Formats: sequence, C-alpha cells, structure tokens
Amino acid sequence: MSFELLDPRVTDVLEGMNIFAPTDPQTDVIPKILNGGHVLLVAPTGIGKTEAVMLPIFHMLLGTPRKGIRCVYVTPLRALNRDMLRRMEEFGSALGLKVGVRHGDTPDNERMRQSRDPPDILITTPETLQVLFTGKRLREHLTGVRWLVVDEIHELATVERGAQLSVAMERLVRIAGEYQRIGVSATVGNVGEVAGFLGGTGRETLVSKHDTKRDMVLDIECPPAAGDPALEDRLQCDPVVLGVLATAKRYIEGGRSTLFFVNTRETAEWLAARYHLLDDEFPIDVHHGSLSKENRMDMEDLFKKGELKALICTSSLELGIDVGTTDLVIQYNSPRQVSRMVQRAGRAGHRIGETIRAKIIATSPDELLEAAVIGRRTVCKELEDRTGRPTPFTVLANQLIAMTMSSRVGRDDAFSVLKRAHSFRDLERTEMDSVLEQLISIKMIFEDHDGFRRSKKGMKYFYDNISMIHDERTYLIRDISSRGVIGTLDESFVATFAEPYAMFIAKGRTWRIVEMRDDELLVEGSKEIGSVPSWTGSDIPVPYDVAMEVGRLRRLMNLEDYDCDEAAEERIRRYIEKQRDSKHDIPSDELVTIEIGDRTAIINCCFGTRVNETLSKIYSALLSARLGESVGISTDPYRIIVELPRNVGRDVLMNALTSIRPGSIESLTRLTIGNSSYLKRRIMYTAKKFGVIEKDADHRRMSFSRLFETYRDTPVYDDAFRKVIWEDLDIENTEKAVSALSDGTIAVKATGMSPIGLEGVTRTKELMQPLRADHTILMAMKKRLTDEVMYASCIRCRSQRRMRVIDSPKRFVCEGCGGNMVALLKEYERENIKLFSKKDPDVSERKEIQRIMRNANLINEYGAKAAMILAGRGIGPDSASRILNRMHSDEDDLLRDILSSEVLYAKNKRFWD
Repeated sequence: MSFELLDPRVTDVLEGMNIFAPTDPQTDVIPKILNGGHVLLVAPTGIGKTEAVMLPIFHMLLGTPRKGIRCVYVTPLRALNRDMLRRMEEFGSALGLKVGVRHGDTPDNERMRQSRDPPDILITTPETLQVLFTGKRLREHLTGVRWLVVDEIHELATVERGAQLSVAMERLVRIAGEYQRIGVSATVGNVGEVAGFLGGTGRETLVSKHDTKRDMVLDIECPPAAGDPALEDRLQCDPVVLGVLATAKRYIEGGRSTLFFVNTRETAEWLAARYHLLDDEFPIDVHHGSLSKENRMDMEDLFKKGELKALICTSSLELGIDVGTTDLVIQYNSPRQVSRMVQRAGRAGHRIGETIRAKIIATSPDELLEAAVIGRRTVCKELEDRTGRPTPFTVLANQLIAMTMSSRVGRDDAFSVLKRAHSFRDLERTEMDSVLEQLISIKMIFEDHDGFRRSKKGMKYFYDNISMIHDERTYLIRDISSRGVIGTLDESFVATFAEPYAMFIAKGRTWRIVEMRDDELLVEGSKEIGSVPSWTGSDIPVPYDVAMEVGRLRRLMNLEDYDCDEAAEERIRRYIEKQRDSKHDIPSDELVTIEIGDRTAIINCCFGTRVNETLSKIYSALLSARLGESVGISTDPYRIIVELPRNVGRDVLMNALTSIRPGSIESLTRLTIGNSSYLKRRIMYTAKKFGVIEKDADHRRMSFSRLFETYRDTPVYDDAFRKVIWEDLDIENTEKAVSALSDGTIAVKATGMSPIGLEGVTRTKELMQPLRADHTILMAMKKRLTDEVMYASCIRCRSQRRMRVIDSPKRFVCEGCGGNMVALLKEYERENIKLFSKKDPDVSERKEIQRIMRNANLINEYGAKAAMILAGRGIGPDSASRILNRMHSDEDDLLRDILSSEVLYAKNKRFWD
C-alpha cells in the first residue's frame, strides 16, 4: 500500500482522521511523486486528490528540513486558497510544518510576517506568484522551492492566466533550479495539452488518469407551471418561472444542503431576489464573483454550518472549494458544457463513497434537449477538448515588462525563458522582438547594450496589470447604515442606469441609491423589486459536438437513451410533433433549413455557439454584398436569425449559404471582422494589456478608427485579431460544417417559418430581455400573442368559451345569453368569473370584479385589438387602456407598446415562452 511508503508521522495524522487505506488515485500517484517525476493527476471530485499529491510532499518536507518556501501551491481562485489553507494547516500543525496563503486580499502584516519568516508551503494564485519575483527577500525565499502544485489546472491551461503562469513556472526555474511539477484536476478533456502545459518544453509529464466510478444520479426535469396571479404580480414573473421557483424550493427543503447553479450573475440575483420576496425566512442566499469577499466568505461559512439550506451560485463555487455537506446540486437550464456539469455535480456528495445527486431544471424545449445531451455526456465522461491560444502577444508584453521588475534582462535570456513555456513553444524571435519594439516605443521599458530594463511607466503598468483577466472599471456598493461593502457594479451598468433613488438588486435584495460618489454608490435597503444589474461577461458557449448531438436527438427522438423525466420528454415530443404537424421538416445534424418570412430569414443549423457566430459573419457579408444593403444578424447555438432590409427571394438566400466553400473560412472571416464589435472590444483589451491606453480608459470616449489606424500592422492589432479568431469564433469546426454542407452530408432546404425557427426568436437564454425590439422580434411576439388561448367569459350568465386570440370576432357576443359584456380571461384567472355570483365578496374580491368589468368594457369597445393586447404578459385592463389610447403609426408601433408594457411588468425576466 502507498501509505506504507510515507513517514510514520504522516500516517499517524491520517489515522487520527480515521483514514486507514488509500483510494485508487492515492495508491497510484504517491509512489510516482516520491520518485520525483512530473505528474498530472486527473480523477473525479471527492476521492482524495489533494491528499494524493500533498501526502508525499509532506513526507519529503519532513525528510529535508530547510528554511524558506519549499512548496508553492497554485489555485485559480482566492476562495480555493482559503479552503486549501484550512485543510493543509490541519496536517501542517500536526507535522510541525508552516502553511501560509498569499493573494491580493492578504493583509500587510501577514505579508511582512511571511517576508521575515516564510512558510514551508505557500498557497497562492497565478497573479500573486508574479509579485513574489519582484522583492529581493521573497526571491531568496523561493530559491529552495522543490515542488509546485497547480490545482484545478484545467481552469488555467487554456486561458491567458495560464499562459502567464506557464512563463512564471519557467522564471521560477531561473530562481530555484528545476523542481517537481504536479497538476490536479477532475475535468480534463485534452490530457496531452494539459500535461504539456504543466511540464513545459522538453520535460516529460506522467499522466495518472482515474475514472474511478462514483455513483451519480443526474435527472433532467421540466417543472409544471404554477398559476397563481397574486404571486405572479408580487414576484413579477410568469407561471413557468414560478413553477421553477416552487420546484427548486421543494427540493431544497427536502434535502440537507443544496447548491443551486446558474450560468450568469444576473440570473443568480434575479432568483435570489424572488426567493426573498416569496419568503424572507427561507434560508437561501446568493454567491458570485461581484459580491464582496466578506459577503462571499459569510455565505460559505453559513452554508457549511447549515444556517443556509441553499446557495444560488455561478462558477464561483464550481471548483474544489469545500462547501460542507452538500447533498444536492440543482442546475437551472443547460450548463452549456459537459466540463461545467461535471464540476458542478461533483459538489454534491463531495466525500469518498457518497453518491452524486444532481438535477437540471429547464422549461423550454431547446434547453431540455441540450440538457439531455449534456446529461448523457456527463455520465459517460465525454468532456470537451480545449486548447489554449498559442503565443498570446498580450501575455508576452505583460511578461516582458514583468521580467524587468527585478533586474535588467537580455533579449537572448528572455527568449530562452519564453520558449521553455508551453504557451510560447512556437514563439518566433522576430515576434518577441516586434513586441519589445512596441513596448520601447511607448516607454514601457528602456533598452541599451546591456539589455532592457524597467521604466517608471512600466512599474505602474505592472501593478495595474498583474492579472490577465478582462476587467472593467467597477463601483463599490456600500450600505449606508452599516458602511459595509455589498459588492461591485460594472461601469457600463452605472453609466446607463444609476441615478439617485434608482433601485437595483445585489446580494439577492433590492437597494435604493442614496448617493453617487466617484468610486462608490451609497445605498439603503428597499422592499420593492429592483432591476438586475449587468456585468461584464457572457453566457457560456455551446460546443459544436453538443449542438450536433442535439440535432441528432431531434432527428432520432431516442429519448430512452437520455435521463429525462416524463414531463421533459412530453415537452420535447410536443415540440417536435408541433413542427411535424405544421408540415415542416425537422432541422437536425443532417438537415439545415432556411426559413423565409416577412423581411426575416432563420437558418436552423445545429452547429453550436461559435460556429454559428463564425458562419453568420460570413453569410451576412456575402448577403449584404449581393443586396447592396446591410442585414441584421443574431445567433444562438441552433439558429442564425437574419433581419433583411426587404423581402428577398429564396434563391438569393440559399445561394449565399451554399456558395461558402470549404477551405475559405479563415480568409473570409478575416475579411468580415475588420470593423466588427468583436474586434473593437478585443483591441480595447489588447491596447490596455500592452499599456497603449490606461487601464481605466473610458471606451465611450475612445476613437476606435484612430486606434485601428494607429496600431494597424502592429502586435497590438494583430493580437486583437487573433483573439477574436480563437476565442469568439471557431474556424476549425466551421470548416467541418461547411464541408458537410458542400458534400451533401448535411442537406439544405428552404421553407416557410416554422415553430422550431420561431422558438429562437421568441425565447431568451436566461431571464433577461433582448436589447432591442426589431421587426423579427415583433413578428414573433405577434404570433405568440395571437396563438394565446383565452376564455371569453360572460358577465351576465357566467358561461365561458375557450378560444385563440387569432379567432377573436370583431364584436364579442355571448353565445348563451346574447350579452355583450364579455371579458377575455387567461387560464389562471378564468375561475374568477365565479366572483360575480358571490353575495358578499370581500375587499380584494370586489377589486377583482371591478378589474374584470374594465376588461369586458375594453373588449366591448375595441374587440379583437383589445384581445391581442390583453393576451400580453402582465397586461391588465388598465395597461391595455393606456396602450389603446395612444397613437400608433403602424402595427410595429403598437407591438412595441405592448412589449414595453410586458418589459415593465417582467423587470428583466424571461417573458417569452
């Protein structure tokens, strides 16, 4: 057994924790680490990965006593740092070893103590590791490093933070000599890529991959709608979302502790606010990266203690943080990627031998289909392959400046260090020289015959740009009563929304702005519903392979191979049957359809987020060239929606797609993104990371044309271009899709508008509203309104008739008694017609009777027009009356008025089916 190889003092500590036998990964990895090789351990969550790598290091630390930092433990999150400190201190104190943590939140007194008396093991982040190289005393403490562990390595290996770390690992070699490298993860799709990242150029890394089975129960569920007009009004949500809230609440109450994952911070805040309005005593709260560190730590501690039964969270709790006795994970809507679901599900039963219990809750058919595919792939461990962007110039510029913080550097030495780093293994000397010349030209560094050295401007840049994470200027949210910091808001939200007395949601509660200051907002609590802030970041992209399997599932309808509940299966079947009943083909992995409507075309293509983005750029450029006018484009993982300047023939629309040839994707993409919003956003980032513009520069005051012109054909512009190609688009899989279209493997067919196509127009991904109501959205909304089922309810005889809005007569007359006072009621309020028979209605019932009378008056006066307006979400007779009394130049104008009323009611929720 591997434990027999360890120092008796280590095994004594293990026995004190009632650990007597190693898990399979521990049996495998402990001897490999003791032998001194570089090791990548890939194993499921909750089977002792941390102990597998740290037990042999504890053993070797005891055998080689020496002053100074001897093991550096790198994690991608500060919260994970804190968690690791707690876990390792338990071992360290028992073994007489000191463990410390250092990151951006570490107090000055602790930093000074570490400089005087360094710990044996230092837990840190990639960013803080850069800072350790700058101080003379800290550099001396690093000379004794013999082990470096990278935890959750998959989070770093393929992003710019990881490229920065790959250079830092080589710079550490120059200080400490060669040391042993160990990587740990539960979710690695491309093992070779991650092993290469860990070892760097010229070093062999042993891979220890374990598919140790942990029992997993992963269900995909479609909750029933919960019709409750009073609650819908109070929470400002529709019956579908109310059903989600009620179902999740039932599961939370039935378990010990639950992590409720969502894909965006906006959704987390929206849900938390509704739960607090629903029941302020319900023990649930919210956790995400824009809340203050103190708030996040409080939430984690309350959750571990059991004082909170649930936390609504984003990826902030996705990684290996110990969150106590979590026994259930709920995911709202598809998690988009298998790796995300594996990490999130692994939070439940986070102990050896415990069963993983997870549920994906969704309501729309696209979400349910995608969730079914993600669920199957999660159970089968079919993870996505991810590869980091090669030779990122932004990181190169950052690291060249960082190297000068401790000493003068020669070009040959810098190039040698960089080439050893996996992320820069393909770096050409001419590329490094061009980046250096760029930095010299803006005085970020100085150079003479002895090498290049730091400048005052470069020093300021270094400390402003330690992190490679995309950032935006933020404002603190400060509670005026306690003076405590609640969290942060992005500048873009503050600039467009914030004003005195405006209300917004943070930490799952509503706050009213009392005072706006230069860098913070003073707020007070409010019991009303506020607006959900927006933060920098976007929804998680759906991979090509996942989207194609969704297409295959649509085609085969082999739902027996997927773990959906009966309601989810029924919702999917109705979706597909509705498409067939309308005499339309099913868009799938073998068929792309182009649906043609009024100034609108919808290309149904199951190619995923980034392929559809890539294809849409090329398609819109080709179509615009043929029409001589611009076209509007929006995409989701299963559609490209085209807003046309006029009605266009099907041959033109078909030919624009089929004319895209294999082998031309990259060149066509480069031609189309030259002035795109993607490139503008990316060049702002690269310009900041090169130091060309200040970190806090306001993008609203930037002249992008001047920026483009000044830096065209420089590393700044080139890297922005490459970043768009690599991170926003998908050239490789677009080539696959176009090749399949070209050789007929995937057929293309033109049709009219279908239910599946319109689903993409009338639905948003989360709870948020679209940015603008264009003609496409308005037409989809009209179809939804006219398809709405209502109940024509006679005030006189109380009889009711079920009907669709589209079938509304010009004048409503009761078929039973001939009365003309007929109200049009929705399903959830139809029973209220019985109130007219009640002899002694109470105050609230009398108000409802009056409301129905106003409804009937509108129907009597305006007929079908009033019926369509009343079909709107949250639109009652008063709102409808205001809309009807306004002047409308055309139908779009009227529909926009209806939409505005819906949005006012919905307050940033998903207001379409």
